[in-house]
Amino acid sequence: MPLLTATSVKKLFGGVVALSNGNLTCESGRITGLLGTNGSGKSTISKIITGVYAKDGGTILYEGREIAYKNPHEAKMDGISMVFQNLSLIPDLTVWQNIALGIEEKKGIFLNNASAVKLAEEIIGELMPSLNVNRRVCDLNPGEQQITEIAKAISVKPKLLIFDEPTAALEQEEVRSLFAYMRKLAKEGVAMIFTSHRLWEVMEICDDIVVFRNGENVGSMDFSKDGKDAEAIVRMITGNTEGIHIAKEYHEIEDVPVLSIENLTYGKYLRNISFQLRQGEVLGIGGLAGQGQNELMLALAGNYPEVSGNIEIHGKKIRLNKPANAIRNGMLLVPGDRQKEGLFTRNSIYYNMIYPKLGLKKQPFFTPEKKYREEAEEICRALSVRAKDIDVDLYTLSGGNQQKIVVGKWLPFDINVLLLADPAKGVDMGAKKDLYDFIMKLVRDKNMSVILYASDNDELISYCDRLLIMYEGEVVSQLTGTEITDDNIVARSMRVQ
Repeated sequence: MPLLTATSVKKLFGGVVALSNGNLTCESGRITGLLGTNGSGKSTISKIITGVYAKDGGTILYEGREIAYKNPHEAKMDGISMVFQNLSLIPDLTVWQNIALGIEEKKGIFLNNASAVKLAEEIIGELMPSLNVNRRVCDLNPGEQQITEIAKAISVKPKLLIFDEPTAALEQEEVRSLFAYMRKLAKEGVAMIFTSHRLWEVMEICDDIVVFRNGENVGSMDFSKDGKDAEAIVRMITGNTEGIHIAKEYHEIEDVPVLSIENLTYGKYLRNISFQLRQGEVLGIGGLAGQGQNELMLALAGNYPEVSGNIEIHGKKIRLNKPANAIRNGMLLVPGDRQKEGLFTRNSIYYNMIYPKLGLKKQPFFTPEKKYREEAEEICRALSVRAKDIDVDLYTLSGGNQQKIVVGKWLPFDINVLLLADPAKGVDMGAKKDLYDFIMKLVRDKNMSVILYASDNDELISYCDRLLIMYEGEVVSQLTGTEITDDNIVARSMRVQ
């Protein structure tokens, strides 16, 4: 008998149907991939199972009994735990305190902290041995925070473990460690639901998949019986027959420098970085996680007043000591963490589109609202943003549509360099392709220059003309054209070549 069976589950948010006919089955010891585009209903059904949302119809049977949890803690205490895409951690607490929160043991009248630390060290030791459980969460990088979120979900020893985009902030080596731990849990009889937009991950770790589209499941595949057909999976997800492969376009790039960097240095994170970016070029930044890639993108966006080095745009020396300087000089950042760095999710699309302009020095006395609204509507059409109108709050949009707004807000500006810091993190394959297609059209049509950092090597391979490999805060290697392959990226990143 299956551990959990969801049948004809429905969920409405106002008049919007998020889930119309959700069906899902999980078995002990198996990892089921839950796939679909952003807004397809997969996160909604996961949150209904764990008590974040109440269902509006259908039934969910767990261990043969019907369930309807009031909150995630109630679900967790009954053996169902979830790794949330938007982290549920408390920043001012340590790693071990977050892991033990809600399941504390007592030693007499006091909490048994020694037991909590031991539990945290056991789990973290297998997932990320280098992570000190005494560090505060606010001091961790995104990958370390994600590992803490995963450890928190695992700590209750669940019978059913749901992963909602757990690898979005992780590099490949960290993903491998997670997969090893998941296989161990599967052998112990734990059932798992795994959601990821990285197809290679699904193919590697899952035993079977269920595909959701437009609020209902539209297909399934048991890998042991049906084999692993990537093209068939994508057809189920998108509902069309387009393939998954991206034909890389090579084009001549004129030797016209847009951005020149000499000896860029920032503390222990960036050391004597020098490179040029040419007109119409997509320059990639690669390497293993935590080698200074994010710091480089933030430095170029003016985030660090202490940064030193010679920086020129079109031959003019500039200072990138604050974001306003970067924006005025057309150095515009699209961050990967849209929730924290890119958007005001409780505000409207329109507000998010216009707020970068409101800080400019040359502002009209009265805001030209009609002009700005027309501009925002035109950008939403160009980016195929799925929303009723530009006055809806951003949190009601899918992740892919939210990320389009992060890009779209910069389009009215004069862009010299578009800085893409993992722009497709947590975005489904269809929305990712739309996003990159639009950016590459800007590169072609406007001869725009781009610096792209991506944690997914496939994105670097598909879109970059040239790739710089970083190691311990330095640029240690360069790949160009057909040299940009997964083997070469991994070898250079690990200093093998």
